[in-house]
Amino acid sequence: MKKFISLLLIFGILFTLSPLAYAYTPEKPLISNSAIIMNLHDEDIVLYEQKSTERTQPSTLTKIMTAVLAIESAEDISKVNVTCSYAGVHALDGILSTYFGVKEGEQYTLLELVNMMMLTSANDAANVIAVHVGGSINAFVNKMNEKVKKLGLKDTFFLNPTGLDAEGQYTTPKDMAKLTKYAMKLPIFEQVVKNVTYTVAKNKTHKAYTLYNDCELIPTASYNKYAYEYATGVKSGATEAAGYCVSATAQKDGTAYVCVVMGGKKTDIDGTSYTSALVDARRLFRWAFSNFKLKAVSTETTIVAEVPVKYASDTDHVSLVPEKTVTSLVPKNVDESTLIIEPIDMPETLKAPVKKGDFVCKAKVIHAEEQIMEINLVAYKDVDASGFKFIVTVIKDIVTNPIVMVILIVLLIALGIFLYNMHRKKQRVKRRKARLSAEQKGELPRDKDYSKPFEFKDDNKF
Repeated sequence: MKKFISLLLIFGILFTLSPLAYAYTPEKPLISNSAIIMNLHDEDIVLYEQKSTERTQPSTLTKIMTAVLAIESAEDISKVNVTCSYAGVHALDGILSTYFGVKEGEQYTLLELVNMMMLTSANDAANVIAVHVGGSINAFVNKMNEKVKKLGLKDTFFLNPTGLDAEGQYTTPKDMAKLTKYAMKLPIFEQVVKNVTYTVAKNKTHKAYTLYNDCELIPTASYNKYAYEYATGVKSGATEAAGYCVSATAQKDGTAYVCVVMGGKKTDIDGTSYTSALVDARRLFRWAFSNFKLKAVSTETTIVAEVPVKYASDTDHVSLVPEKTVTSLVPKNVDESTLIIEPIDMPETLKAPVKKGDFVCKAKVIHAEEQIMEINLVAYKDVDASGFKFIVTVIKDIVTNPIVMVILIVLLIALGIFLYNMHRKKQRVKRRKARLSAEQKGELPRDKDYSKPFEFKDDNKF
């Protein structure tokens, strides 16, 4: 078995199959209650987390799910016209919250309402979307929780489409990061959340409006003390029970992260008041981009191991390579010699024919004697079968197999006994024929007259 030494991640990473925790932490401690930062694409590689599975009110981050359902409700939401319903417009009458001020009977496209909700955190827009997509707010909430199950968000439950505090409603930073990752795969969502401004077109029911993105990490033309130049979204806000929260994404040099911070508060830094959730998110992004890089650490041509192959026409082994290129986040100062890729339950042999890409076994990636992830190993190329080698190998296997040898010996003994008995029988028949022949020739006296038929006589002895 060959061990292939490769660059791979050695930092804090949580996998379902192997939950590990390495001592990699940002330079500055978290101010807010809980947070997580992970890669935006592919595997869920966690760089840092604190209380990431602790349940809390979801706050305005709930609107990410509302936007997802709205976007997925139609092929092109820019062509879906929505008339603001009474139920949607007046659902929060008398409740202090963030409104845009839509009126019953006004018409907007579904895309305009999604921008209104995500950029200005308009709760009335969220409720209008809910009634349109779900038929009612309660029915829409049911759809939200159905989507939660489909996405495998085990610690999330919604009670409204806005995120306003409600007893029994909850999420976690980890679940919200996974939801954000899913949402960012939707091109419309990705475009909406990175909009600095958005114009709602004038129509016969309302005038034109210009919307401004209230996610303060997004750089704008005017001064913003929280702005982060690589931020690409997504949503920030606060409620009394949840505190200040943010789910944000950022991209730099081909690497992208999602960072969720919850339970934020007002904090003083050098005499200036800041919202800790936004400060923590920006610090985590800077730390991640400064200390880690994205790199292809093994490719589809990287030979990890070799397995002997039987019946092959032109080789005696097949090379194993990763099923696909393994791209991972790697600390910039990683020591290459500390990492290995080792096959798991690799078969002792394979039988030809073997096709390129055939799955052979899994492999574990090891650092400091700890497994940190698994990959699939497949055959590197086709291996054709040879009929002659098949026959030779079968004979060789028979000859060298102890069990087969015992069976053959038993069969040979049985055959020997059978042939011996047949020989004895033939000898007896031969001798009898010889005697009869001699008797007929008068060479021997007859013991019995075999020419007469046998007659049965009852002598009444019994």
